[in-house]
Amino acid sequence: MPKPRIARNHLALWLLIAATCLSGCGLGLVFQDLVDPACLEPNWIAEATKGVTVQPEVFRAVLAELLADVQLVDGNWQGDQGDARFYAPAVLLGLAHESRNPCLNAFAQASLEGNRALIRGNSWRLVPFWTDVPDEVMATYGLVEAYRYDPRRDDVALINSVLDRLDAALRFFDNYPDALGESLLSYYGTTVQTAAIATLNLRYGLIVGKPRGPERIATGLDIIEAVDRYAYDADTGTYRFSGATDGLYLYPNVMMIVANCMAYRATEEIRYLDRAVATFERLAPLKDQEKGNYRSPYSAQQMGAQTEDYSTLSSQLYLVQALSLLHESTADEDYLSEARGVIDFICNYLRDGGRLLHHWIDGRPAGPQDATEYCTGCNFQALYQMWYLSNPHRSDHPPTEPK
Repeated sequence: MPKPRIARNHLALWLLIAATCLSGCGLGLVFQDLVDPACLEPNWIAEATKGVTVQPEVFRAVLAELLADVQLVDGNWQGDQGDARFYAPAVLLGLAHESRNPCLNAFAQASLEGNRALIRGNSWRLVPFWTDVPDEVMATYGLVEAYRYDPRRDDVALINSVLDRLDAALRFFDNYPDALGESLLSYYGTTVQTAAIATLNLRYGLIVGKPRGPERIATGLDIIEAVDRYAYDADTGTYRFSGATDGLYLYPNVMMIVANCMAYRATEEIRYLDRAVATFERLAPLKDQEKGNYRSPYSAQQMGAQTEDYSTLSSQLYLVQALSLLHESTADEDYLSEARGVIDFICNYLRDGGRLLHHWIDGRPAGPQDATEYCTGCNFQALYQMWYLSNPHRSDHPPTEPK
């Protein structure tokens, strides 16, 4: 099978991408308009994704839908809710690296240029505007993940510019910004937002490394300690949604499992892994034994749920990430089996052709009557988790020296 071709004039293509994305002036460049149509045909997707063994049919259908039908405009995937800034380049670069597929690499690079433009556009801020933190954090995650395959010094400078501002702002709030209130922290809550920044620091230390890696790891550990201080409930063995909001929530607990697993990987201190293992054990009441999903009520009110039968695609995928890390850290196959069970729920109950729907609510999948039916970023996240589960224990370390 011949390799898919990118539009013939490579130089003109990449100059146009760079001019549009780096200027940040929003010219409305649709990347698919510049790609040879052969890149969007299904026949090459099976070849490029033959290493995916977890729900491969669903994986290929979702990938084909995203690349062909979701516009990549000025480096930003439409309808992504921010998640594609991390997970699109992560999975596309990973697949491109394994299959040597130039089309996937081109999509990944265009997405990364969008991330760089976003970060450069915010670089003048002394502190972040907290409502923009999720997008900026996801864009930075994307650059960190890309560093494994394409280690660039200019990306390290951009990553550091974000973390320097975020970490300084967090320190102002004793590393747990509950005082900002939920209106500024979005409906994910303080614990989720803070855990994401802790994990980003730790991943920087593990992937990018010296000279600032040890500093970033220390900061990530400090943030975890603050979350433990303000949001950990020793009586229940779980993390609160925020300092003042009690109850058993999936999202903050799985995010802190991820953070603690990263801390264990960075330090080899067993207390972090012990906390992660114990936290997961306390999530059992949230599981639907019949379908295999876990209830995630953080946005149930906003979506109009009338019962507790509510689970978002995103929360299930972060749970899969947590389970994957627990499996890697403990070698316990039960975690891997549980992760695959959650993926099965997603593919059996949330699939609509090549789309994975935003949530399950009151006995049905999301539909046109709901505030959100489809999130392209969550679909990229699903691809990432299926790809990752197909080949666990992927290296955190870059293959070459930065350019």
